[in-house]
Amino acid sequence: MWRRSGAHGEGGGAPASGPTAESGSGRRAYYRVEGILPIRLTPLAPAEVDAAVFDLSMPDPLCAPVGEGEDDTPLMARLRRIEEKLDLLLGASPVDVPRQLSGRDRRPLVFSGSGLALRVDAPFEAGDAYRVEILLPPPYARTLRAVGHATRAGRETPDADGLRQLPLALTHMDDDDRDALVAYSYDLQRFALRARHDSGRSASTPAADRAAAATSSSPASASRGSWA
Repeated sequence: MWRRSGAHGEGGGAPASGPTAESGSGRRAYYRVEGILPIRLTPLAPAEVDAAVFDLSMPDPLCAPVGEGEDDTPLMARLRRIEEKLDLLLGASPVDVPRQLSGRDRRPLVFSGSGLALRVDAPFEAGDAYRVEILLPPPYARTLRAVGHATRAGRETPDADGLRQLPLALTHMDDDDRDALVAYSYDLQRFALRARHDSGRSASTPAADRAAAATSSSPASASRGSWA
């Protein structure tokens, strides 16, 4: 079941107490980390938000398991023949089907269990809604789905590439998806801490190499891109 994230960052995971946490009524409940992940944002019109939130409670059509019973009844055999014919028709028709996220969708972002920030080339206003899809690497190997809202307007001057920082609060997200995102952020934190610990040594370790590639080793950089 999806869970709405409130001002206190409700969701899985323990409250953060490190340099990226804030005290008071606006306290964030999660650490923020930098990473590079496959992500897809789809802008939502105001009339589409409720339907997108409802879809979070439904199985992902791109990941739904397909199972068949042992008893092939006459009805199931007939339905299977109809399905094969529909597949042929769909194969010959121009149908707009979203593709699975992959490595070519990887983008740098700052994220936590309650929100994320990344650079985009399209203008946006505070309150704009987006369908968010994030592909986590193994051992999670799952696509996370959420509905997020921009926490401020993109008023700043674009950078040299014409991009602005878009901060999103993940206001609607399945509990299991949010817990997986939090767990992955903890993994990146551990890799970063291990990389800093090993940076004083002459020998390089695979864990340090993965940490350097996956996340920044600078604690200050994790506070950029406010969405709280």
